[in-house]
Amino acid sequence: MPAPRTPTKPDGFPLLTDPVTRESEPLFVENLLRGEKPPEEWMCGVELELFGYDRARELRRLDAGQVQRVLAGFAPSSNDMVYEGGTLIETGDGHKNRLTVEPGGQVEFSGAPQRGLAGAERELRRFLARLSEIAAANDLTFLAAGFDPLRGLDEQRWFPKMRYDVMRPYLASRGARAWDMMTRTCTVQANLDYGPPEDLRKKFLVGSRLAPVVTAVFANSPFERGRPSGWKSTRAAAWLDTDPDRTGLPPCAVSDDFAPASYVNYALDVPMIFAHRGGRYLGAVSGVRFRDFLERGRDGLRPVFGDWADHLTTIFTDARLKQHVELRSADCNDLETSLALQALWKGLMYDEAALDEALRLGPRLAAEEALALRERAARDGLAAEHAGVRVLPLARELVRLAADGLSRVAPDEVRYLDVLRQRVLVEGVSPADILLRNWEGRWHGSVERAAEYLRVA
Repeated sequence: MPAPRTPTKPDGFPLLTDPVTRESEPLFVENLLRGEKPPEEWMCGVELELFGYDRARELRRLDAGQVQRVLAGFAPSSNDMVYEGGTLIETGDGHKNRLTVEPGGQVEFSGAPQRGLAGAERELRRFLARLSEIAAANDLTFLAAGFDPLRGLDEQRWFPKMRYDVMRPYLASRGARAWDMMTRTCTVQANLDYGPPEDLRKKFLVGSRLAPVVTAVFANSPFERGRPSGWKSTRAAAWLDTDPDRTGLPPCAVSDDFAPASYVNYALDVPMIFAHRGGRYLGAVSGVRFRDFLERGRDGLRPVFGDWADHLTTIFTDARLKQHVELRSADCNDLETSLALQALWKGLMYDEAALDEALRLGPRLAAEEALALRERAARDGLAAEHAGVRVLPLARELVRLAADGLSRVAPDEVRYLDVLRQRVLVEGVSPADILLRNWEGRWHGSVERAAEYLRVA
């Protein structure tokens, strides 16, 4: 029997609710190709996650009710609130930015794409200012760090979002630190646009191969349960023991001949976590390769195009593709450092000469060596060395290269790299190094002093 024809929108592309089969795989490639934009339309998007604590209750993590009150504090009206059942899970802030919640109640700011970094700075400042008002009114505090420096896994407050009910048991079966990743990590992410397939190839390879270096530069999580953890990025350490099927360096980033079809082929072999039907998240597909789901369905579920869109959100590689490139290898940091991350990636990615040089500099390592470099970067930060890669000298080259790139495409934005020029080029340190230096020095091992230093609201 021939496969059923996939219904389409008027422009020939399927709706999220339209069925898909193994013959639909070219549509998944086309979906990536539809993200192509000319350079004059390239924008930058910032995502920032923060830990919230209750000052009135000895800095316990926020419970679900408190998190919902924080979200509600950003919404101009009830029309800007998104509920799942009776739980508020998302709000708009009236400026095209979104506030959402991570599994442990971490508050995530997803900024609207901006043409320039000044726009990103404006929206981040607006977000932090409003968050500070909400925190002051409710006796809360918010910290910018890659890993919860205060509370253990047994003290976390799981947020009642339905997809997390399915993700929680599945990921626990895939890695010993999966729940740490879900509840005790925060990142700052850069989202960038791409042009034709060759431009996408370069950007994805650069984002993937330079991820350990960026992890080291922005390492900001050397504490766990109020003590040094032995890692410069405890966040990155948690990711190393989460789910090898969907994290780290994807196999398609090892080869230089990457193409959009390579990423689709990789994602087809990644096991699913859930399927979304009728407002419910179903775990019947958990552990089933998407390729097999396309072929046979599962327990009466037949695949639709929306399953593919959802599936891509459950791939957690350092560089991830949707209709833009998501760069996910940095710890959460303060405003100045978060903007420096955007400037670094923009300078490397949006100037053609800088992008070519960044691709040349990116370590070309086999999968096992690439994983080992990630472990070294998480543990040793800028002092990491492995397989002939010395992270600090490479980081210095990248900061200089990003400044050169920005000087050609956005010269007024080079100033956002000033903090990296001082830390990386002059001092050779990351935020984690500064935290540990203060911990061992003037803070005299006080986690309260560390928390105050990390406070952003």
